[in-house]
Amino acid sequence: MSTHGVGLVEALETLPDPVVVLFVLVTQLGDLWFYFLGLSTLYFFGDRLPRVGAAIDRRRAAYLVALALGAAALTAALKGAFAFPRPAGADTAELATLFPGPLGGLYAEAATGDGYGFPSGHATGAAVVWVGAATVLGAGRRRARYAVAGTVAGLVALSRVVIGVHYAADVVAGLAVGLCYLVVADRLSGRGARPGRAFSLATLVALAGLALAGFESEPVALLGAALGARIAWGALAPAVLSVPASRREGVVNLAVGVPVFGGLFGAVYALEPAPPVAFVGTAVALGGLLWTPLAGEYVGDRL
Repeated sequence: MSTHGVGLVEALETLPDPVVVLFVLVTQLGDLWFYFLGLSTLYFFGDRLPRVGAAIDRRRAAYLVALALGAAALTAALKGAFAFPRPAGADTAELATLFPGPLGGLYAEAATGDGYGFPSGHATGAAVVWVGAATVLGAGRRRARYAVAGTVAGLVALSRVVIGVHYAADVVAGLAVGLCYLVVADRLSGRGARPGRAFSLATLVALAGLALAGFESEPVALLGAALGARIAWGALAPAVLSVPASRREGVVNLAVGVPVFGGLFGAVYALEPAPPVAFVGTAVALGGLLWTPLAGEYVGDRL
């Protein structure tokens, strides 16, 4: 075991199989696909999302998108700088054989990890996005919001150790780094009132990631995503924010934005193309995501 581990991976190996499978589901709450889908939905519906309503508007949803990008870029930068390995067996999903056919492949994808391990990207992202959401949501009591966000972030971090893809030190560092980043982004953006500044911060962190992690597909893709989002928000924010949110147009936005731009973003991560292609692909994906409400208004008016 690496010297920065504290032995929890071995200690948790005796957990019953159903508990491990449950934590594989929990870990999805900190996965990039979950953030893309969840934050896109908040952004597309604005203050007309069922059961959420005026608790969050499109401006603050854009801020959460910027937080997610910044957390991903920060993780890539630090992993490249430290280059610490994951626990042995992190690339193997022993329980995948319990699931039939394609489900076994999906489980294996969710329950394994590759690349460097320090700090945990899931823990970093959970601290930034979930606690960040608690700072900008206008529903419920503040203490209750932070308690829920902290619990989710803690469970996501714990799940990474339970399923054996991180050491305890990886997730503790991820939570600490994420909270520090959130404090900086929160103050810089006026608690989400100026999303453009959060996009700028994510872009700067992504640039630092190139220096630390090298000109590889992932850090280049994250720079493209952050820069594309920053340019799109700077150019389109007044028009996007002037579009009245509605549930009908929110559905149209989802139908357009997730398959097209979410598919493009996912394809870049799945295929790991050459860095220039990754840069352009994610720039278009995130810029297009922020542009989608304008397309939704155009299509919605003609339905």
